[in-house]
Amino acid sequence: PDFRTEHLVHEFCALATLQPTMAVTTTQQFTPQPGPIERITSQLNAKELSTHVAIVSFAAGVESFYRSALNSTLTATLTGVKQPLFGKMHIQSPTRMVYINGFKGLRALFDQLIRPEEYSNPGLVRALRAFAPGILMTPCSGVLEAYNAANNPEHILKKLWRGFAARCVREIIFGVGLNQMSDNFKEFMPIENEILKVNAGSLTAGVVSGYLSHVPHNLSTLKLAFPSQSYGTHFRALVEKQAQKTPKFIPEAMRGTLIPIFTVLFPRGCLIRTTQIVGSFIIINGLIHAGKAKFNPKQ
Repeated sequence: PDFRTEHLVHEFCALATLQPTMAVTTTQQFTPQPGPIERITSQLNAKELSTHVAIVSFAAGVESFYRSALNSTLTATLTGVKQPLFGKMHIQSPTRMVYINGFKGLRALFDQLIRPEEYSNPGLVRALRAFAPGILMTPCSGVLEAYNAANNPEHILKKLWRGFAARCVREIIFGVGLNQMSDNFKEFMPIENEILKVNAGSLTAGVVSGYLSHVPHNLSTLKLAFPSQSYGTHFRALVEKQAQKTPKFIPEAMRGTLIPIFTVLFPRGCLIRTTQIVGSFIIINGLIHAGKAKFNPKQ
């Protein structure tokens, strides 16, 4: 017992002789670092946020009419059923505002929350971070598509899930094009005027995104219009239509292989879909940039 008491007294005296600077260092090591939510709230400015939402909503509202007209034209081309160009815009416009705000807001949120360099596979994390807004906004896109599908008599809550899988792929491509791809292409544009630079980047991203999203868009549209048929049946129908346009000089032995490839490489409604995406990207990104330059010139 005497030995243990002497040992404790010795340890206490040793601690009492520590230098103040060492104590400060020890305390600093255990200072909790701000988490992702704290990082966001510390940088949040309510006025800038409300201005940003207003600008994005205005851009999306303008774009909603353009998108509705082009999308209805493409749907009529695929299904053979004429659609109203501006069907139920009192629902489509507000939904489109939520939809575009979702893409822009989720991108900003995930850029703050998720830091790829903190993970063992940063490339994969960066890709998943870019894909996430498209996946999360797919149900909202389903609402827009459902109100355009006048030939499907199902209830809206059932229609919005028709073609969900193909639509999800399409929304991923749309989201990456609207956000990351437009920004990246913009930086490569040798143009001094900032507005023209933004529009040129959006145009290039729109061409790439529009082309890559053609097949999933067509399958999603057909599945929504004719839900009882499988994706395989819809793709075979696209192949049959492509066969009618394929030149006759191609040997019969090669047609079975080449026509499905042509269906993917030269999809039906290609020009309409690409025009729609290019115009949407230019309207949305161009108006957002112009609005920020006007109301938030420091950004």
